[in-house]
Amino acid sequence: MSVALAVALLALLVALFALVALVAVYARVRALEAGRAAELSGYAPLVGRAAPAVVRPGPGGRVSVVAVLDADCAACHTVWDVLVEAAGCADGTRFVALVDRPADFTPDPSGRAALVADTGARADLFEGYTPTLLAVDAAGTVTHRSFVYPDTDLRALVVELAGGQEVSRA
Repeated sequence: MSVALAVALLALLVALFALVALVAVYARVRALEAGRAAELSGYAPLVGRAAPAVVRPGPGGRVSVVAVLDADCAACHTVWDVLVEAAGCADGTRFVALVDRPADFTPDPSGRAALVADTGARADLFEGYTPTLLAVDAAGTVTHRSFVYPDTDLRALVVELAGGQEVSRA
């Protein structure tokens, strides 16, 4: 066997491997797309479901803004700070943070934003990513879910979830 023939056979083998890998990736992408269409993410969809009682609005409340937070997440601490800030400005809105370790968060000095360490409620509302912000209406139904990313305008999102009430830096 000549060197040229060996190189050609080796190139053919590499091309065949690349083709098999491409078909496998394509099949996996198609399976993921089919799962997304059927809402099979591994987590049940939250919007439209009843929220745990511990995060529902209080008597006479219109809405709860609920944050699912993790003590080891830097963005989660920023979300908590925005919730504390918003709690002083929005009437009829309850602000709740479901956390894994409440001692790692600075409590709201006014007491208007609540840190809740309820593992059952947190597990019920956790979708595999923190921070997540939810809106719960007066009937106790989750009406909105947003994942918070580094480029998310937190104040605007909290205003939207609180029903349009302005949240200032006062």
